Amino acid sequence: MSEKMSHEQYVESVRMEVVETARAMLDGQLSYLLGARKLDSLRHEASVNDDDADFMVFVAIASDTDDYPLGSVREFWDQQALEKLQPEIDAAERWAKEQSMSTCARLVQRFC
Repeated sequence: MSEKMSHEQYVESVRMEVVETARAMLDGQLSYLLGARKLDSLRHEASVNDDDADFMVFVAIASDTDDYPLGSVREFWDQQALEKLQPEIDAAERWAKEQSMSTCARLVQRFC
């Protein structure tokens, strides 16, 4: 029989996922755009204030770039359309990295 996870244990597991995501971004293993989307989606589950300054960075990045095809959704896009859009996506990736690198480091320190 399996034990149920307490709310505190669940929040801690989400916060560890936040740390893993931020580390992957810092280590170059995860796109800053994809990482921002993931951190935006984890914000409420991490039990932080709605206006938490660290998470708001990722909310803004995700919102500003939500029309870019990233990850597995790209397989459903026309190759020529992707090629045309790729320079814009690359520029957004550089911008997202610049905007959030220090915030990623703060999240790692905060939740470790």
